[in-house]
This record gives sequence, C-alpha cells and structure tokens, in this order.
Amino acid sequence: MQQLDGDPLHRWCTKPGCKGSMRAAFLDTKQVVCPICGTKVCFQCRDEWHAWLTCEENLDKKLEGWATAHGVRFCPVCKTKIEKIDEGCNAMKCMVCTYEFCWFCLGYSGEKALHYNYSSMYCCGASYNGFNYYIEWTQEKDLE
Repeated sequence: MQQLDGDPLHRWCTKPGCKGSMRAAFLDTKQVVCPICGTKVCFQCRDEWHAWLTCEENLDKKLEGWATAHGVRFCPVCKTKIEKIDEGCNAMKCMVCTYEFCWFCLGYSGEKALHYNYSSMYCCGASYNGFNYYIEWTQEKDLE
C-alpha cells in the first residue's frame, strides 16, 4: 500500500468504504474510474469528479472559502492538497510524491536546484527568509 501511495500515477477511490485502486497512464489525465464501484475521481486533485469546476474552484466550494483563506495549495506534481501552517520555511516537500518546491512560486527547489540562492537573498522575486516581504511583493504585482 505504501508503495502505491508513492506512485504519482496512482489514485485511491474516494467512495467511503471502497478500497478501489486506479492507475492513470499519464500525469495530465483528467478523470479515472474506480473498477470496483464505478466512482469517478478527478486524477488531478484526488477528489470526486467535478467536470465543470477547476480543482481550485471545487476545493473552495467544498470548503466554503476555508481553503483559500488558509492558503491551501496543490503540489505541482501530484496535486495533493497542502496547507502551510505557519510562516516558517518556504521550501516544501510533498508527503505523497516527495517533490520539493517553493511555496511562493511552486518551482522546483530540491537539492540540485539553485532556487534559494543564498548569495542573493531572493527566490522568484520574493525574499526566501521573510513571509511579509512576499505579501508586499504580491500586492505590488497585483497593482501592476
């Protein structure tokens, strides 16, 4: 089971009580269907199928704005929902697919990446060591 959870092409059925398992052929697959119960699952966000909504719109609708207000984002690779619970480090690692990324821009920030360049103090236009600078930076970008 743990081996399946680490496979970015694998999804579990969302129907309570069903132990169905699905594997897509490609990462850009939109929908998978449980072979046991027939439940349609959005491959991208691992939730029930939501044909006319984006994953973000579906999550926001389900949680009535809670996700947006609390900064829930999706892993850039496997689309697992991730919540940053404090103003700590912006280097993130997905618990499902182990992809390492920047919380600000969602760009790769693993060991071989030069994303957090300590000589410049900046990553993707925002300070890597300060959350407040990022808020100011994004507000400036919104005004442009």
